[in-house]
Amino acid sequence: MTGRAEEKPPRWRFIAYFDAGQVLRFVNKPHEQQIGQGIGEMTGRTMKEVLGNAEYEKRKPHIEAALRGERVTFEHRTSTNGHDHHLQIDYVPEFGDSKQVVGAFALIQDITRRKQKEERLESAALHDSLTGLANRQLLADRVSLAIAHARRNKSAMAVVYLDLDGFKEINDTLGHDAGDRLLKMVAQRVVAAVREEDTVARVGGDEFVVALWQVSGAGDAARVASKVINAVSKHYDIGGRAMIITVSAGVGIYPAHGQDAATLLKSADLALHDAKNAGKNAYRVFDGGATVSGQKRR
Repeated sequence: MTGRAEEKPPRWRFIAYFDAGQVLRFVNKPHEQQIGQGIGEMTGRTMKEVLGNAEYEKRKPHIEAALRGERVTFEHRTSTNGHDHHLQIDYVPEFGDSKQVVGAFALIQDITRRKQKEERLESAALHDSLTGLANRQLLADRVSLAIAHARRNKSAMAVVYLDLDGFKEINDTLGHDAGDRLLKMVAQRVVAAVREEDTVARVGGDEFVVALWQVSGAGDAARVASKVINAVSKHYDIGGRAMIITVSAGVGIYPAHGQDAATLLKSADLALHDAKNAGKNAYRVFDGGATVSGQKRR
């Protein structure tokens, strides 16, 4: 094995104690690394003095809850020595002989690796593994969110359903590796053709969907569909072989073509089939099963 192993950030375990007056009375040695102050500098000072005004205001409700006798657990992000850390902090109250709270222990551990693993798993569950785009589940959430936004603002949003023309033949003649390279290039071109706030998803083998966060109407959505077709339907170099790939598109618009994500996506899919039946390399806007507009690019 060659190369140097990636440097991993330290996993600290801190223990501290503050009294009922919120004065820090004890900290263990690792606190010097995390806070950047010596133990002697921290003890005898208030939590506000040690943490600073901004950080203290964030933790104040938890500190006060612990001093009321409640055990508190919360998470906190911080950055130390160039590393970002995710900490789990537990405040455990200490009771005196009279059953009154006399202080609280602070138990702090670095859970960065666990959080990173959770984030990777969450990302994998919501994104297409080949292209990195949103998958069907994340798309449904984004469309629902855009519909809710449009409903509140009495505006419109749209989805554009895309399907590559003749993709099966490419897989059959050039192989699946070539097909995968093509899908990645198509994904990049679609993303580049729409706005940052819009969502591009891969929902099937060669099927993509663009969720347009906000549109002024059918004409606006149709212009985006035309722009995406122009962006995708160009020359590609796949394994040293030049080819022209085209795409067909179907457009569904909220609220005219669906009041929820599932209905709206179905409307766009039906419009896509109309575009395919019309000769491909075109878009159609849904209208109760009939095409209301379209554009044959070639």
